[in-house]
Amino acid sequence: MEGAAFSFAVPGGAWTAAALALLLAVAVAASLWALRLETRPGRRALLAGLRVLTAVAAWVVAVQPRWVGERFEESEGRLAVLVDASRSMSLPRGASSSSVGASRAERSRALLERWADDASGPVATFTFGERLASTELGALAEGFSPSADQSRLGAALEALLMQEVGAELGAVIVVSDGADRSGFDPARFAASGVRVHAVATSEDGLRDDAIAEVSADPVGFLRRPARVRVVVRSLGGAGGPIPVTLRRGDEVEREVIAEVPPDGEVEVEIPFTPRRLGREVYRVSIPRTPEDAVPENDERAFLVRVVRDKLRVLLVAGQPSWDERYLRAFLKRDPATDLISFFILRNTSDLTMAGPDELALIPFPTDELFHEHLGSFDLVVFQNFEYGPYQMASYLPRIRDYVMRGGSFAMIGGPLSFHSGGYASTPIAEILPVELPPPGAPPSQTVVTDPFQPRVRDGMERHPLISLVPDPVQNATLWSRLAPLVGANVVRAVRSEGAVLLDHPAARMEGGGPLPVLVLGTAGEGRTLALTTDTTWRWGITTGGETGDASTYERFWDRAIRWLSRDPALEPARVTTDRERYGPGAGARVEALLRDERYQPFADENVELVLEDASGNELGRERARTDRDGEAAATVTLPHAPGAYRVAARRAGRRDAVAAEWLVVEAGGDELADPRAAPERLRALAEATGGTFYADPEDAPALDALDTTRRRSLGTHEEAPFGTVWAFLFLVAAFLGEWVLRRRWGRR
Repeated sequence: MEGAAFSFAVPGGAWTAAALALLLAVAVAASLWALRLETRPGRRALLAGLRVLTAVAAWVVAVQPRWVGERFEESEGRLAVLVDASRSMSLPRGASSSSVGASRAERSRALLERWADDASGPVATFTFGERLASTELGALAEGFSPSADQSRLGAALEALLMQEVGAELGAVIVVSDGADRSGFDPARFAASGVRVHAVATSEDGLRDDAIAEVSADPVGFLRRPARVRVVVRSLGGAGGPIPVTLRRGDEVEREVIAEVPPDGEVEVEIPFTPRRLGREVYRVSIPRTPEDAVPENDERAFLVRVVRDKLRVLLVAGQPSWDERYLRAFLKRDPATDLISFFILRNTSDLTMAGPDELALIPFPTDELFHEHLGSFDLVVFQNFEYGPYQMASYLPRIRDYVMRGGSFAMIGGPLSFHSGGYASTPIAEILPVELPPPGAPPSQTVVTDPFQPRVRDGMERHPLISLVPDPVQNATLWSRLAPLVGANVVRAVRSEGAVLLDHPAARMEGGGPLPVLVLGTAGEGRTLALTTDTTWRWGITTGGETGDASTYERFWDRAIRWLSRDPALEPARVTTDRERYGPGAGARVEALLRDERYQPFADENVELVLEDASGNELGRERARTDRDGEAAATVTLPHAPGAYRVAARRAGRRDAVAAEWLVVEAGGDELADPRAAPERLRALAEATGGTFYADPEDAPALDALDTTRRRSLGTHEEAPFGTVWAFLFLVAAFLGEWVLRRRWGRR
């Protein structure tokens, strides 16, 4: 039993034991004082001895002193060699290597050659970078070329121990520079019983200036100031001013001076202003010096997705109504929405008793809205709006083109909307997800007026405009308890690209299909929504009055506005990567969630993850298969040329991407951002596991000389000698012995 610790089982531990000992000592002293009246010295000594013995026995039985320690079992095991194959092992390079000696890889290869020559048999050998890989010791000795983009020593040891469970692994010898920046606790490997010996490959006098860290918000706002935080580090130098340059593409945005202390680092902030919507690649760099050991870390890149700070919505309503009032109030309450709202109080055909100069109304600014500023809006909403009285026919093609280029458009029903608004055979009809009745159709064939309870179209329950609460059962109950809608515009058909979410329960289209109430669609790069009723306000005040919950109206329109504006959280498909920045030739772990526009997963399908450059040229592809939830994953090998790249997920045999994500390849990457070796991490690992640390490869012994004894913990063991029944019987015997003698000798 090793490392045994002494303690007391009594609550309160040593403090309780000490207090109890003091009380017993006082009691014994008092009783001994009373024995002074005993005239016979023999009896007095015997009674005093029994009193002290009884007190001591009572104390040890009460406080239960014990010893707790851990037991181990030792057995001889086999040895595994674990070699760091990350790019930091290739350092130092260039002019710096001539001053500090051979590179870490060269010194490691010399050690591996020696071990390969001395080995009497096969040796389990592995390399690690991002992950563990099996190899041959002889192959490493002949050609060791580290190229992994990350150094994950802790993860490699965990994988090796799991792989070697039951294989009698006794020890591991690690050859590394210890530059695992992810951090791991060496103590967690001690419980395995496997000794980890470590050989450090480090050097003194490394000279390097570097962009050590770059941190910027992934999302920037158009024409709003932003900042990037840059940490500049100088190793082995005198420090001083180092210019730091921020570029967008090849254009210099700003340059600042970093006052770097000798052999230290400093943080600077560089302000910049995004000027174009979309994804932009920025680069931060410092000048390259001839003695720099790692020129690759003199430049780093980062991506910024530039968006507007507020969603700009243009709402045009044909007349005042409860529906117009509710929607305008909802949009105005949202601080993230910049609302431009117009509702028509009268048109040129209305009769009025007052002259135009006496009315506090402004003309509808059609040219300003639909010619000058149309492109500044993210969403245009026509709510029960008839375009004819305002001479807007010439602007309808501009609205269509705005949607085809990526804008969003929603048409809400009413007596002045859809066919009743004269939109049949207009450019607006081309972008709607529904087909309108032909011009001249009688009003009886263009509207229905009865109240109705809309039905959720089968298969659309997962769509975010329908799934307003997470639980499917509760969501179905919510839709069934909404207040009925009143009236709907009639459409002739649903376009092929349209997705019907809500149906009328009784009304039919020309072909006999249910009359759609809510249809979503796409037009070019844009999105469209057709809501054929103007009474969704009843989901607020009426439903709230009946059920006490008036939030359905806001939840529905919040989802609708976000879907139209392409909120990433509501996208049906997405691609994610394990990092944003990689080194040359690194492997990017790509995960994809692929669902169609109805949010139904592409289950059990073959898909391709295609790597493209910024111009859309394909550079490689990996095949994968989705599971039942439409999720797939693969590792994509990145090119060596620095730049921005896109990973697109495609269904097998299709050219259009279901989803895509951007990433950046840097010359240095995170692996070379900090080129310093960390031998202290290897030393701590060896000490925690009972292994031996070697500060230089030349100090490492032959493999046969390494201790491969595996120590298995058998658990803790407790020794409590006074916790037995014999100790208690001894206490009772001592007490009874004294009591009997005192009675026999006439004492109380």
